[in-house]
Amino acid sequence: MQSQFDPLVHIDWKTPGSDLLGLLQHYYPDVGVFAGPGFEALLDELFNEMPEVCFEALAAALAGQGYDLWNLDAGGDDYRPVVFPSDQREVFARHWQSPRGEPRFTPILIEPPKPAAVERKPAKPKRSKLKWLQEVHDYPGATYVHEDNYRNGWAAITEQDEDQWLCFLIDYNQWPPTEQDMLEHRTDETDGADLQLIDADTQRSLWKRRVIRGDYSADDRYQYEVRQGNEIATFGPAGVQWPEFEQPCVVVGSEIFERQRIYEPEHLTRIWRITADRSEVIFEDSDELTILPVGPGRLLFMQHNGKRCWVWDQAAHRAIVAQPMPAEAYKLRAATAYLGGDEILLFSEGARQNVEHSGYQETVLLAWRFNFVTGAKSKATLDGFGSELRQDTRLLVTQPKQVITLRTFHGQLHVSRGHGDWWVWSYRANTFGTQTLAWFWNQCSHEVVKLSTKDIPRIKPEIRYVVAQDRYLAFEADFVAKLPEFTEIVAAKGCEVLVFE
Repeated sequence: MQSQFDPLVHIDWKTPGSDLLGLLQHYYPDVGVFAGPGFEALLDELFNEMPEVCFEALAAALAGQGYDLWNLDAGGDDYRPVVFPSDQREVFARHWQSPRGEPRFTPILIEPPKPAAVERKPAKPKRSKLKWLQEVHDYPGATYVHEDNYRNGWAAITEQDEDQWLCFLIDYNQWPPTEQDMLEHRTDETDGADLQLIDADTQRSLWKRRVIRGDYSADDRYQYEVRQGNEIATFGPAGVQWPEFEQPCVVVGSEIFERQRIYEPEHLTRIWRITADRSEVIFEDSDELTILPVGPGRLLFMQHNGKRCWVWDQAAHRAIVAQPMPAEAYKLRAATAYLGGDEILLFSEGARQNVEHSGYQETVLLAWRFNFVTGAKSKATLDGFGSELRQDTRLLVTQPKQVITLRTFHGQLHVSRGHGDWWVWSYRANTFGTQTLAWFWNQCSHEVVKLSTKDIPRIKPEIRYVVAQDRYLAFEADFVAKLPEFTEIVAAKGCEVLVFE
């Protein structure tokens, strides 16, 4: 017969708070902490926190209602929390002193944290509560919109239907969004998984179609297609089948620019220019490269593992060495943006020591304004862009407990155009704690508006600006929603000013 002191919940250290609280609510339905508005507030606060952080908050809430929270420790990196009335501690102790067989557990009381001395700060004016998700459009099924399948307000979504993949083009320029079946008017045997959207506008969509599926991805071959309404035409030199290129490609007008990474006989990145009827290699370098359009007839080729860059001029049909970039960036090169004239925005990482513990370092994101012709540059430290999580510094449980707060950049950055002079800097990470969702940055005034998971709890939507809507949309797997008007966002969150120096 099961006792109320037996562990009903068993989790490991990677379990987020949303899962932990859901399990406790399920197995302890009669405990008031796990119901009502108070529980919803705990979910908002703890949905992405690690178990130990959740236990401290739960211990305080449970103690207020006369309950204890214990962990039955088996000496691993897992947890078996048990909840029972505080006046039954002695019965609980006797229960676990009895011979129970293996595994043997060590009961450990999780005590509420002692109130810390709070330094009084000037009260900030309270801002009005804002409904962040407006005009929510629910999807019929999970719909994943990401950098590889989204272009200018359109997204290509694949969906499995028995032994075939379907493909739909979703148009977010209309509201509610509409979708079109990309296989409906095809007369060939194309599978939806073989179609990849590479560009879209109001006149046409441009696709890459896999025409040969090899035993390995290196054996796959592709062709390009232009779709106008229900009419499909091939694009590129007749009969040419292309290998898989690096993601993403760059489309400028009616030209496609692709990066081909070659490893044998030596490492080489080859940049192709593909038009409706011809193709040519326009640049080669031994390093990995990122391509950025920098005004009419110009492209900037940027090195991943170094500071070199080149300006390719379409009229001159050659690449000229530009000024060296101010920092190496590797994967952050893909987040580079063109600001106009000869200026770009690029990012790099820096390191700093944690203020609470000398043994811990934090990664901080740096933003650079850089003129690739003159070499002029300025830098801003993006303090707070990233993840904020609490970390127990003990290596052994016998050591004194010290929990520190780490504020670090540990994820992916995506930069996209916003309205007017504004840009969207989005952050994605698989870490615990509070996270940046997006910063809105004005390239003229350097004003920045910061949005985090504290503002929109329990979810981590990707924020994109859709020109036709003149609104910022929040993309989640189950829905897409409009954010409030930007003036409302500024009124609710306020603005800070970044200092570039």
